[in-house]
Amino acid sequence: MVVTVYARHAARCPQSKVRHAGQNRRCKCPLWLRWGRSHKRSARTRTWEIANKAARKFEEQLEREALGIEAPKPPDHVTIDTALELYMLDRSQRGLKDSSKPQRLLGRLRLHAYSRNVILLKDVSARMLTEWRATWTFNKDSSGPAVAWSIVKTFFRWAHSIDLIASDVSGKLKSLPIVRKQVQPLTLDEMEGLLAATSQCGFTPAIMERVRIFILLQRWSGLACIDAATLPRNLLRADDNLTQVHRTKTDAEVFIPLPPAVAQMLRAHTNDHADYFFWNPERMKKTSLICQFGDWLRLVFDKAGVKHGQQEMLSHRFRHTFAVELLLAGMPIEHVSKLLGHKTVRTTERFYSAWVTARQQKLEADVKQAWTKMALPAIPPPLQQKAVPDVISLTETIIPGMIQ
Repeated sequence: MVVTVYARHAARCPQSKVRHAGQNRRCKCPLWLRWGRSHKRSARTRTWEIANKAARKFEEQLEREALGIEAPKPPDHVTIDTALELYMLDRSQRGLKDSSKPQRLLGRLRLHAYSRNVILLKDVSARMLTEWRATWTFNKDSSGPAVAWSIVKTFFRWAHSIDLIASDVSGKLKSLPIVRKQVQPLTLDEMEGLLAATSQCGFTPAIMERVRIFILLQRWSGLACIDAATLPRNLLRADDNLTQVHRTKTDAEVFIPLPPAVAQMLRAHTNDHADYFFWNPERMKKTSLICQFGDWLRLVFDKAGVKHGQQEMLSHRFRHTFAVELLLAGMPIEHVSKLLGHKTVRTTERFYSAWVTARQQKLEADVKQAWTKMALPAIPPPLQQKAVPDVISLTETIIPGMIQ
């Protein structure tokens, strides 16, 4: 059964007096649906696109009725709790290990919804999300809000894709702006100052050695703090290469050659667990170990006089230094991306494109080569300095008698 859309023009519409004007789309008259010889009903809209979609949906309904097929039942409405449990289970099945941030953030959304007596996921509205988003507290000039909102949008897109909700309510809101900061690598003097400051922070000899080796490992490996702090000993081969290191954040496998001196210090470093350089999983969680190193590094940075933000992740400064120094030495950014364990080179370019000297030199050469085919402006001769007339005499000339 074919269902057609036509405009039912009002008496005051100029098209009402035109014959066969039902398909005229220049007015805003109500739209109707017609099927069979004499069946018709209102489409309840004045927009042709919406009316056409309604016509196709009604055609499917008529076809099911003609074949005696029952209409599909609407899905049962799930609670926010159930949806979150399913989402975390789905992430686990897909091998996404780092679910702490989504679980924590979406848990806050659940509490916000419950405080407004909203239990079902379908009842979460765009207005509620806007009000909840306004309660977020992040540091000034931080990308935290944009990252958090991307997590929320991913959850609602997933819920819509498996028919937990009829539509993606988060899609009605605009994304938050991403703040891009220029990475700040450490200079050679700053690195030397940090290593020297490890002996001035009041650490015990064991902790001083531990912090110094950790700094050197991060500087010359580019590993993130969690990956460096929980690095297993068996990944350091006899040829001083780190192999099969899986990044916690992206699960990418990286291969990193270490300077012989750093590799030697790592092997000589003693730890209370034989399988790791710094970590003991039997007495400490990963998060606790990261916080411990963060506190130590903050003391070292302050003692060395290296400026930093109050909430800055200081261990990432060593990762930036590792990447920037390689780029300045002429290594292709594609290779640096592999060493950093980024999923795509676009991520590397986002943070380090300003440091790619080879690319800048190529652009400069291309521009100068293009100049050879252009008529460049000639350098003008030095302009002779014109004498500036005396202000008083000029005023007397223009307005005589004004100055006595």
